[in-house]
Amino acid sequence: MKQMVKLTLAFVLLTALLPLLVFTVKDKQSVQPAQTNTAGAGQKVKVLYEKSGKTVSYDETQFIALSLMAQVPQSYEDEAIEAQAVLVRTYLQRRRNSGESLRGGALVSDDKTRFQAFFSKTQAKKLFADEYEAVFSRFCRLAQRTEGELLTYEGKPVLPAYHAVSCGFTRSSKDAWGEDIPYLESVKSKADKKSPDFVHKITLTDRELEKKLKKAFKDQNFGKDKGKSLLELECDKRGIIKSAEIWGEEVPCGELCRALGLDSPCVEAVHKNGKFTFTVKGVGHLVGLSLYGANEMAKDGKPHKEILEYYFKGAALVKG
Repeated sequence: MKQMVKLTLAFVLLTALLPLLVFTVKDKQSVQPAQTNTAGAGQKVKVLYEKSGKTVSYDETQFIALSLMAQVPQSYEDEAIEAQAVLVRTYLQRRRNSGESLRGGALVSDDKTRFQAFFSKTQAKKLFADEYEAVFSRFCRLAQRTEGELLTYEGKPVLPAYHAVSCGFTRSSKDAWGEDIPYLESVKSKADKKSPDFVHKITLTDRELEKKLKKAFKDQNFGKDKGKSLLELECDKRGIIKSAEIWGEEVPCGELCRALGLDSPCVEAVHKNGKFTFTVKGVGHLVGLSLYGANEMAKDGKPHKEILEYYFKGAALVKG
């Protein structure tokens, strides 16, 4: 159950639109000096808890570990978790560089619709129960092993996009968001096809579908044109939704996926006998690092530097 919780939270994504042991010899040789603001041990991360309005300061290593507990399955390989630890730190550095401050001077908040997924210690202890101390200690150690490391492009921290499972390839930022970010290209991630979460199906009757759509798009006045279908999807040749229409009126694809519980925008829809069957591949927005793909690369002996530079083309791992 804990594994499923962690997987689910990992796919809430990353609304960055809308991360103290010594390095090994190999790390020292492969990591370039940073050209960004210092990032590493000793820094604090102040978190705003929206409901109470209170702020809590965490040591950066602990914050990264608690973020990893919300984002990455604990069964994953060390190098895959280290890759994600670098992305969490990179995310924090982007927040610092932005100069934006929340109430009470907080850097981030627990609003997962706007900020990366993160557990408070109370949440983590409740979810991990007897395993908490071991998992937290391990994730702190892995965060420490990447101390000060940031993923950058042309000297600036990258947008650290990630998702749980790709659909056999990742999407480019231009395809997903309409913004051409050079290091967020589409890359192959075929190993994801082995994931038990690679494909899932959802079947809804016409009435069930209509009910969900009305609830999600209640502010829109859809005219039930008898010449139009309840739902029409246009997908590209790779199966990614390009546009969606409800009774002939276009709606945002991301909102449609959330409304119907579709884990990704890689969807095949079939309407037969008064029912819609959606076959969905992948989990998440499919941009940037695939956590499952990263873990498969780690199993093959790839270090976190190579993993990150594969999914973020042209980016460089630097030490702040």
